[in-house]
Amino acid sequence: MHRRAALELSRRHGVEWSCATARRNAAFTPVVGLVPRRHFRISPLRLDSSDSPPSNSPGEPVAGTSSGSAPTGPKFGNRWGSKAQRPLGLSPAEQAIRDSLVAKRQQEEQRQQQQLQRQEQDRLRKERQQQSQQRWKEGRSQGRTEEQWPSTRWRETGFKPRQSDAFPRRRSGLNSEDKESLSLQPDRSLEVNVNKVPKHKRSTGWTCPDCQTRCYGQHTVCPHCKAPRPNLHEGPQRHRGSPRHRHADEEATKIRKLGQSILSDKDSGNAEGLGSRETAFRGYMASQGQFAGPRPVFDSNVDKEISVQEAREARKKEIEARKEEREAKKEERKAQQQAEEDKQEKKASDPWTWDPSSLKNIKVREDDVPETKPKRKASRKQRESGRDEEDLFDEDEESQRRRRREEKKRLKKEKARKKEMQANVSPLYLPEFISVSSLADVIGVRPAQFVKRMEDMGFDDVTYDHVLDAETAGLIASEYNYEPIFDSGEGDLTAAPEPEDKSSLPVRPPVVTIMGHVDHGKTTILDWLRKSSIVATEHGGITQHIGAFSVAMPSGKTITFLDTPGHAAFLDMRRRGADVTDIVVLVVAGDDSVKPQTIEAIKHAASANVPIIVAMSKMDKEGVNPDRVKQDLSMHGVHVEDFGGDVQAIGVSGKTGQGMLELEEAIITLSEVLDHRADPQGNVEGWVIEGTTKSYGRVATVLVRRGTLRTGDIIVAGTTWARVRTLRNEAGQTIPEATPGMPVEVDGWREQPAAGTELLQADDEQHAKSVVDYRLERAETQKLSEDMTAINEARREKLEKRRQEVAGADQAEETVQSGPKPVQFIIKADVGGSAEAVLNSVTAVGNNEVYANVLRSEVGPISEFDIEHAATANGHIITFNMPVDPVISRMAEKRGVNIMNHNVIYKLIDDVKSILSEQLAPNVSQRVTGEAEIGQIFEITVKGRNKTAIAGCKVRNGMINRAKKVRVIRGNETIYDGSITSLKNVKKDVTEMRKDTECGIGFDGWTDFAVGDHIQCYEEVFEKRYL
Repeated sequence: MHRRAALELSRRHGVEWSCATARRNAAFTPVVGLVPRRHFRISPLRLDSSDSPPSNSPGEPVAGTSSGSAPTGPKFGNRWGSKAQRPLGLSPAEQAIRDSLVAKRQQEEQRQQQQLQRQEQDRLRKERQQQSQQRWKEGRSQGRTEEQWPSTRWRETGFKPRQSDAFPRRRSGLNSEDKESLSLQPDRSLEVNVNKVPKHKRSTGWTCPDCQTRCYGQHTVCPHCKAPRPNLHEGPQRHRGSPRHRHADEEATKIRKLGQSILSDKDSGNAEGLGSRETAFRGYMASQGQFAGPRPVFDSNVDKEISVQEAREARKKEIEARKEEREAKKEERKAQQQAEEDKQEKKASDPWTWDPSSLKNIKVREDDVPETKPKRKASRKQRESGRDEEDLFDEDEESQRRRRREEKKRLKKEKARKKEMQANVSPLYLPEFISVSSLADVIGVRPAQFVKRMEDMGFDDVTYDHVLDAETAGLIASEYNYEPIFDSGEGDLTAAPEPEDKSSLPVRPPVVTIMGHVDHGKTTILDWLRKSSIVATEHGGITQHIGAFSVAMPSGKTITFLDTPGHAAFLDMRRRGADVTDIVVLVVAGDDSVKPQTIEAIKHAASANVPIIVAMSKMDKEGVNPDRVKQDLSMHGVHVEDFGGDVQAIGVSGKTGQGMLELEEAIITLSEVLDHRADPQGNVEGWVIEGTTKSYGRVATVLVRRGTLRTGDIIVAGTTWARVRTLRNEAGQTIPEATPGMPVEVDGWREQPAAGTELLQADDEQHAKSVVDYRLERAETQKLSEDMTAINEARREKLEKRRQEVAGADQAEETVQSGPKPVQFIIKADVGGSAEAVLNSVTAVGNNEVYANVLRSEVGPISEFDIEHAATANGHIITFNMPVDPVISRMAEKRGVNIMNHNVIYKLIDDVKSILSEQLAPNVSQRVTGEAEIGQIFEITVKGRNKTAIAGCKVRNGMINRAKKVRVIRGNETIYDGSITSLKNVKKDVTEMRKDTECGIGFDGWTDFAVGDHIQCYEEVFEKRYL
């Protein structure tokens, strides 16, 4: 046993440390009391891992191990483990999605764990500093010297290290830690005096009784603590027996003490006490002067010794508590047995007493008692047959009881199994999409049984390749006692909730949107309001994109106006304008009344729950009828005040300024009633109104909804982000910040933001990038969802077709249809909203024969790549409100690419329709040019001595031409439709025959004509079609 302990010690700590190193570190780490040989030195640092108790801090490694934490298994079971253990049924796309989500979750967990470790280390460091400062203050306040300080490191042994004379004490200028380090330095100038050591002790090493340092026999004092050598001048002791026995006894004693010391130190944390054998051995060694007590143990982290006696006392208290708990359980069990015995005695003494539970036993006994028939006299044979029947009846009863017992056991086991399954719910991380076979493999069920279980749950037409989404897969996995884990969407950036009480917040300017039919005077009204000329700059006199600007009214209040286009192509722009606005001003021309875009604007405002103010424009013209306008509005749900409603209707004129003050007062009054307020503090929230590309980069018009936008802020909009470089107002002037309700132009975007997207502020650049990556991943997942639906539908149709083939159903021959013919287009526009409007307008053009296919829709000028792309796809390029570089024009002409440059939307649509019309098949009509009747059939000999039939005809009307097509009509049925191979008059070949002439006609590969058939000569007329 001692040999095994020594071997374990040598393997654990190694023997490479020198004696000098041991002496240098002996003051901080105790060493083994007895060493077998002089060159055997235990590493003090190595003993730290076994002597010190296990640390409770999360950042410290466990003793005896090489790392801080033991290897753990996969979090979600072996199914998502290493590559060899992964299910083979996952497709590459599913595997990639799963790996990315698992890696992301692991990174978050590691980040959280590192943060917790840093917090715990900071807390421990602060505690150590506080303890050190407290001890130093107490020592200074009491005025004690270093010799009077109580020994905290060597509390168990009762000694403290001595200070070397080579390092004098200092009364000031050093803290306790410096004092201790100086007092524990070895004496470098130690001289060995061999004359004072007796000869019989020079070759024998000895152990210092104070610091437990192993010293050479030549030293009279400890080189570390200057303690004198014990029993220095005693004479040599005679050992009984031979020298060989004496040496063997000494070695055995050393090995035994070494093993016992290691085992006692190893079990010092949890040992209940010392055995009698060990106690006797330690007493003997103490009497010989070779044992100075157990080694002290201290915590290196807090520089504080943990008492072994306190650990033993805590262990004893724990054992006593367990004993008391055991005794309490025994007493409780005895009380229950005593109560049961008293109950049985009471029943035996008083048979008339009963409890409600005995009623069930009585019922069960009555059910078990078989019904017996009344006795009657019978012969011996009848009595024997009666006995046989009773035996059979008893056997049936016994079998029924056995079956009932087995059923009870089975139900009990099933209940226990379900309870165990419910208690051991396993987590299962599910990707966005997974096939049925892969999910069955992950759960650990055969695919056939899995499909059968799904059909029992209500799924129809399930195959192994059927793709399930995460929600459906989680529903099925929960049936197999798995807890599905989905993507929680924590990586996305969302807006903060609205505060319940806004009364304390400052007032913001109202956002007013001007909506109405095209050319009803919307922009003219805004032109008068802000005293500028906008209509003159609009191409075609109509608004092509949303204009956002702030207007200071004469009353001193500011109103933010949004001017939306009224053309039908700009439907999405008007919808965005209605969603971000507070008040809608519906402009209706007094001479034109309600039009389609007016009705559409009313629907947008109603769906967004936005109040409406009606402005009847062009009131300075003759022939206006306000009453007709109000009646038409009432028919579409807008009830004005004159007709008993709550909607204000004001007659205005953008040219003369009539009614403008009344319109301003109505807007301000309604905004005060609605009480629009916003918090200027906190993160910025808003909407992207428009996006465009200018000379200084990508720019977006933004309407701030909450917070204050400043230069340098990190903002995210859709799948792009930006660090704000400059902020410009509607006049192009640079401003330092944008408050709620203010439209502003922002540049610095990494990609062009889409119009209508929500704008949110991120904490930093890394956060913005992670949000954009998450949204791109979600968009890809959405696209995969659509593809999954199409794949499942195609597989279902294929399965249905196979079933019909197996059933023997007649399959019609598949006719290859050419389908509609695509015409390729590339769209380049000035702003994102215009590009979106052009895209929607172009894709709406076409029919079932031809349609417009948009390859790309972007913001910016035409590039060389656009020319190459259009030339490769044989397509056209559409530019909207964008100048074309002459170099690009020459390059497009050289490559044969058509560039359609337009500034007005309806002219662009007409041009697209004309291009698509060129791809339409023309209308073909037949016009009859001549008629003839067959009067005789005769045969002629052609080359090769072959004979063929010729129809002798007489032309009745028009002219028969050899180059045109003919058809032969018999009765009301056309029996031939083809061409003429020969046309002769007597024996002369001719090209045409006119009315009232006779000729011979030979048809191309057809001779089944008869006398009396009519021949019609006709020509095909092609007419061009238009969309």
